[in-house]
Amino acid sequence: MNAWYNSLVEKEDKPIEELETIEAYVDGMLRYTHKQGDRFQMTMIEDILNAVFALESDRRQHLLHVRFEKALLSNRLQKN
Repeated sequence: MNAWYNSLVEKEDKPIEELETIEAYVDGMLRYTHKQGDRFQMTMIEDILNAVFALESDRRQHLLHVRFEKALLSNRLQKN
C-alpha cells in the first residue's frame, strides 16, 4: 500500500504544476489586458479568460479527487 500512496503523491504533483502554470498565465493575461486591453475586443478577452477558468476548475477537481483518494489510503495505512 505504501507504493500506492507514493504513486498518489506523484500523481498529485502534475495537477499542482498545471494549476501553477494556469495561475501564472492568467496573471499575465490580466496584466496585458491592464496595459493593452483597449486595443482588443473585450468580449473575446472575457471568453478566453472564462475558457481558462473552466480548465482551471477541471484541474482543481482532479486534484481534489487525488487528494481525497490519498487521504482515504492514508487512513487505511494508519489503521494497519
